[in-house]
Amino acid sequence: MARETRKLQITRTDNMLDIRFPSCLENIDAACQVVTQYLLFRLAAVQRPDQMFAVNLVMREGLTNAVLHGNKNDITKEVRVTLKIVDGVSLFIEIEDQGNGFDWRKHKGSEFPLAADHGRGIPIMKTYFTRYAYNEKGNILFLHMDFTSRI
Repeated sequence: MARETRKLQITRTDNMLDIRFPSCLENIDAACQVVTQYLLFRLAAVQRPDQMFAVNLVMREGLTNAVLHGNKNDITKEVRVTLKIVDGVSLFIEIEDQGNGFDWRKHKGSEFPLAADHGRGIPIMKTYFTRYAYNEKGNILFLHMDFTSRI
């Protein structure tokens, strides 16, 4: 079966970007490209390379987890990422998958596992974003970055 790559559904406004795509890793690059272009055009506060690196790193981590762990790389399932810009200095991101969720409470206080090849998502989010949270089920990640106080 052919992979459904680059079939992004994109909705844009001045302060919001919504992207939906079939669950496969190849679509993450395309989604991140759209987000980067949108933010560079719409959010003057994200002009520093370190800030854009942080947004891309955390977003890629969240999208990868949604595709691999949430949707189990099932292209019949969809991943949604929504960005909202508030007052030109705050960025809110939601990443949602159609999976069963996970027990985020178990990992909330975790440290950065230096020798492990997995389990770094939450420590990375804590490092680069102002706040992060999950819905009760654990299939929606909420991220907030305030560019006036971080990085």
